[in-house]
Amino acid sequence: MGVGLKTEELKLVKDYILLPLLLDVVENDRSILSTAALKMPAITNVLVNRLQKAALADLTQVRKNMRDLGLKVYEQKKTHLGVEVEFLFRGYHHNLSMLWGLVDTEIEQKSYTYLGLDIADKRRES
Repeated sequence: MGVGLKTEELKLVKDYILLPLLLDVVENDRSILSTAALKMPAITNVLVNRLQKAALADLTQVRKNMRDLGLKVYEQKKTHLGVEVEFLFRGYHHNLSMLWGLVDTEIEQKSYTYLGLDIADKRRES
């Protein structure tokens, strides 16, 4: 952890990275599902909309909290290994890297949470 950086601030930066990626995944899945011959498209749309609405609300709150704290991301890039961000907080420059495997896991966990599901159920069903 960087100088003067608490767990809460680090979580804000992680969410700042993850939530737009989650929204991209949801939008991609929505376009795929729109062309599929689903038996219950209304239920699928409700779930996708709920997921998108929750992620957007959280992203809005994350951005507000970051603004209130003076935490500013000034560079973000996707690499073949993962996502990297550089940010400024309390006059110090920090960086955070997340590998794609971790990003995928975190996005999946957030999706389950937003839908009110337990990710442990996925493991039991497999």
